[in-house]
Amino acid sequence: MVRLSHRALAVLAAVFFVSTVVLGISLGATWVYVARLLQKPAPKPGPVRARLAPVSPLLLQYTLDLPGRGEIFPALVGSSAAEYWPVAVLTVTNASDRPVLVTISAEVRDWTRPSIITAVIGPREARPVRLNPELLPAAYSNSEVRRATLSVRVAAPNGETLFADTRPVLLHSGAELFWGQKFANAQYVVRWITPHDPAVMRLVSQARQYLPRGRLGGYNFPPEATPAAMKRQVRQQAEAVFRALKRSGISYVSSIFVYGEFINQAQRIRLPSETLQLSNANCMDVSVLFASAIENLGMRPVVIIVPGHAFVGVRYGPDSTETLYLDLTVLPQGSFAAAEKRAQEWLQKTDNEHQLMVDVAAARALGIYPLPEQNATSPVAGGAAAPSPGAKAAAPGAEPAPGGARPASAQFVQTSDAAVNFFLPCAGGTSNPCAVRAASS
Repeated sequence: MVRLSHRALAVLAAVFFVSTVVLGISLGATWVYVARLLQKPAPKPGPVRARLAPVSPLLLQYTLDLPGRGEIFPALVGSSAAEYWPVAVLTVTNASDRPVLVTISAEVRDWTRPSIITAVIGPREARPVRLNPELLPAAYSNSEVRRATLSVRVAAPNGETLFADTRPVLLHSGAELFWGQKFANAQYVVRWITPHDPAVMRLVSQARQYLPRGRLGGYNFPPEATPAAMKRQVRQQAEAVFRALKRSGISYVSSIFVYGEFINQAQRIRLPSETLQLSNANCMDVSVLFASAIENLGMRPVVIIVPGHAFVGVRYGPDSTETLYLDLTVLPQGSFAAAEKRAQEWLQKTDNEHQLMVDVAAARALGIYPLPEQNATSPVAGGAAAPSPGAKAAAPGAEPAPGGARPASAQFVQTSDAAVNFFLPCAGGTSNPCAVRAASS
């Protein structure tokens, strides 16, 4: 056995110690380097620039179409409505053997923001491009049909104009709804249901005085509440809103006439703020007003459309299949019980094929939200405001009730809404996912 001297042992110990320290430092440095490397963000790829060989303009063709005969309904622009159209469709045809890059701009002067679309048209391809420039707020607050000009331009990558054209278009009032055949766009009536409008919130505030302790709790039922108590709570809140509306003195007038090519499928609907400001409405106007107040309370309103008429309903619970129906055309003199009775009469006299129910909550789930605010001041009570200059005066008359004439004391006139009187049966199904048959309860 070899015996090492103390000096040799000391040297070996020093070597091992230095080696251990160096190895530890190396491992630590390696760990720090790898950690920093992993934390460092990956470099972003640089922009990919298309380098397409130029194509002769003679090999490019352009066809500009206006699918809706040049008519624009602001409430439906950019929507997925079953029966609506883009503002325009530009078809670009590339007859060459090479792809071509083009930039398409479209604008309705004074009413939209410029829309810019960049597209690569493949060899021997005909590409239709839908043009839907975003509307400015003025388009929604516009109250009359306006003639406007659509400008479309196609440019090459170097900015050279390849195509330019202008077309006359007709911009409808922001208050007009295009129903479509068989009321395919009926769910878009919920755009007129505006629960957060200040005028609607004032109406709800006034409704509190008609309830014990002024409590409007929506569907917030006490834990021990029975189904009967829940229904009673919903009815009490609906009646409170009804009484607040009655106090406002709302009476009925015919709607303003709709101009253009779609007069038999379009209707002008007043926003709740306008209805409360003017203290007059037709059946659809007052229905969306009442539904706005009900939605403000967190409950589920529905709008029912029958031939020549519309009324409103309230679900008895968030998941309830039972509905309280109310026909608000009994205002200003009629009672809450009369409103419920008249709605039931409409349901009983109208066959199921001619009843259409629009569920507001279902429409909201599809992304159909209220129209943009139009900055209108709308007092709730205290009498009707003076009509705007040029407003159409309503002729006196009476809108027939189902099974009898209206009370002589009520201020009604014959409705002249072309769309409401133009109702097509919905037999054979409907493309409206928010509309279902209304059922008498």
